[in-house]
Amino acid sequence: MRHLPLFAQLRGRACLIVGGGHVAERRARLLLEAGARPTLVASEFSAGVEALAAAEPTVTLVRAPFTDDLVERFWLVVAATNDSEVNARVAAAAERAQRFCNVVDDAERSTFIMPAIVDRDPVTIAISSAGLSPVIARHVKGLIESLVPSRIGALARLAGRWRARVRGALPDADVRRHFWEEVVAGPVAAHCEAGRDEAAEKALVRMLDEAARGASHGAPRGVAWLVGAGPGNPDLITLRGRQLLAAADVVLYDRLGAPELLRFARRDAELIPVGKAPNRPTTHQEEINRLLVELVAAGKRVCRLKGGDPMVFGRAGEELDALVEAGLPFEVVPGVSAVEGCAAFAGIPLTLRNVSRALLITTGHDDNDASSDLASFKPGQTLAIYMGVAKYPRIAADLIRLGHSPETPATIVERGTTDAQRVIVTTLGRLPEATERYGVAPPALLIVGETARLAARFAWFQPSTVEIDDASPAAQRARVS
Repeated sequence: MRHLPLFAQLRGRACLIVGGGHVAERRARLLLEAGARPTLVASEFSAGVEALAAAEPTVTLVRAPFTDDLVERFWLVVAATNDSEVNARVAAAAERAQRFCNVVDDAERSTFIMPAIVDRDPVTIAISSAGLSPVIARHVKGLIESLVPSRIGALARLAGRWRARVRGALPDADVRRHFWEEVVAGPVAAHCEAGRDEAAEKALVRMLDEAARGASHGAPRGVAWLVGAGPGNPDLITLRGRQLLAAADVVLYDRLGAPELLRFARRDAELIPVGKAPNRPTTHQEEINRLLVELVAAGKRVCRLKGGDPMVFGRAGEELDALVEAGLPFEVVPGVSAVEGCAAFAGIPLTLRNVSRALLITTGHDDNDASSDLASFKPGQTLAIYMGVAKYPRIAADLIRLGHSPETPATIVERGTTDAQRVIVTTLGRLPEATERYGVAPPALLIVGETARLAARFAWFQPSTVEIDDASPAAQRARVS
């Protein structure tokens, strides 16, 4: 973070703008919106600046060259001339006087940045690229503008009017936070967005009465959210998953989700790692079940963040069973599964007309004989195997023993969907050697079948390494990066 975001209270405060042209006019109008009293200093002023000063009595024009002592009387300083030497003098004078200064189009000399702004008064969102690319900041502003309701300010004003009364009715901080989260995501917000302000206030009163009655009957009621985090790329979590992650009091997370996702959690949320890893200290599933039930029963909103999709080799069924036995509420939010994400990012169609008409998903992590699962795999299908990297030699041998050709395509997708993704295109016969040669390590997904060879043809994700492991003289090892 190059700059600490701050919102300055400038109402009634004097601010200096050095410059008299179009850019200076834009800065003056922005300061006026914040209630500041801008003074513009320049040898001459544009017609727009003259008109602004005539219309706004709080705008002062000083027709004179800039002198260093001018900055002493002002809270903020803006250098907005087309003369870089003058702008440098303004910045230096502001530095000596310990005044924050923005130098237009000169991030290095600026001590504060004018951000792109989404204004939903009193809700204000500021976007900055640290002065490196105003176009990107404006682009992000456009994205946010399309997402933030135009009347969210009405909801903020309603919340402000009721804040003290809610605090008095709901003294417990967790209960109060949950109440406000329901306000901003429920019927109160819907009424505000539709312009039904009176209905919104009545709905808030009803919600507060219900919350106060519930709070008087003991601990708040918790809930578990089993959220699929996707296979590793933080952009692949669903919108609903991100919303619940941001609302949780406690986050139980495993090692397969993207670490960056934890930034979406509240700063005061409790983050508890409950990951499992081969040959390393691990949290047993029974302990996770116990912890989940204990936290929800204590009134916590718990986000159980699980890599991939929680219902596909995520052991969600065991956690749901524990919650049902305890009579506790829950919600399941699906995620992009490892097989979907890894195949897509490796360029492997899981089904393909006239090539593969079915998909079999299994695991190589089971200590029992997996031959019965593998026996279900037939030509004209795709086989996806979760986990079990150490058992790849046995898996290859079993499939060959079951009648599959040693030349059957087999592709390993290691750390799929992430910047560390590596794809190794080989065959069943060479799979054990390729696993050892390339030092394959979990997490990895093995895809077997005719479409697996297409990873070399359809590679698109950058950065990604594609290795063609082929012993034939004509084959060349290809690297796409």
